[in-house]
This record gives sequence, C-alpha cells and structure tokens, in this order.
Amino acid sequence: MANFDPSMIKDMANLKSINDAEELLRGLKDPGKEAEIKNEYQALKEVEELKRMVEKQTYLLHAFWIMLKEHGATNEELDKALNEAVLLEKRTDYKNITNCPNCGKSLQKMENRPFTSKCYYCGSEMINNPYKKFDDLDPYNTGYAENPIQPEPYVPDDVADEAEFKSAQDVISQNFQPYDVTKDLNFEEES
Repeated sequence: MANFDPSMIKDMANLKSINDAEELLRGLKDPGKEAEIKNEYQALKEVEELKRMVEKQTYLLHAFWIMLKEHGATNEELDKALNEAVLLEKRTDYKNITNCPNCGKSLQKMENRPFTSKCYYCGSEMINNPYKKFDDLDPYNTGYAENPIQPEPYVPDDVADEAEFKSAQDVISQNFQPYDVTKDLNFEEES
C-alpha cells in the first residue's frame, strides 16, 4: 500500500467512480503517483463492494433460516444438514456433467456467468445446479466398507458443557495431588 495522506484515502473512499478521482489527482504535487492512487482507489472500492455483498448474503441466509423455521425446520435439522454439506464438499467421487446433452462435445465453463456452461460446437448453454453432483451420494458413506463415516448425534451446547465439566471434575478428583515445588528445586539436597 502506498503512503498517502489519511485525508486523501478518506476522500478516495467517498468517490463514486474512477473518473471522479481525476479532480482529486489534479491537486497532487507529484503527478507520477497518479496510477498508484488510481489503483489504490480501485482496491478500496472493491473491498467496500465485497463487504456490502457479504453483508447482504448474511442477511439473506438469515432470512432463509427464519422462513425455514416458520415452516417447521429445527436447529437439529440445520446442524445435520450443515454436517452433511461439509462431508459432501470433501468428497471427490462425484460425477460432473462435462458433455453437452445436445451434441456430446465437451462443455466449457463461462467465467463471467456463474453456474453456466456453454458448448462451443452447437452453441447451447446450460445452467448447472452446483449441488446436483452430490444427489446420488450418501454423505455418511465414503465408499469404503471398513470405514464408514458415522454422524455424531446432536447434543445441545448446555448439555455438552455440563458433560465436559463433569468429566473434568471426575479426572481432578481421581488424580489430583498438590504440587510440591520443593522437590523441583532440590531444597533438601542443599542442607
């Protein structure tokens, strides 16, 4: 990051576009820093936009969860679904649709359009559900008979905390002996 006057960075953050930065740049003593300032301004704007997008997505996901709860979903069901999603994302044995359903040639992902693939041979486009590849997979079965993944039962936080506290008390009551620092410092040997 370039060394800029903090007031200039504040002014840059309040600008609406790169073109608005031109007026700010006219007051510079060193015109050679123009490109550096434009890059810094662009980076600040991109970070602000990403923060706004993440905030919007956070609110949207929370709204979806509120709607699901109103339709009878429970926290335990959400925990189970999250666990399954994490397990499925770790899998690599799924099948991707890589061929065009019209002509059978290879599909190409379009970088500027999420979830979209295009066949450059026949021109057809497909919007792909990113989770369809997991439809036939059991998240708890890795495919190895000797090592299936077992889901952990849901335990509410207060119950888990109480069990951990009781376990710690049991360990302390069985093994606790006061620490005697004189043995470490060998006080008895000096006499």
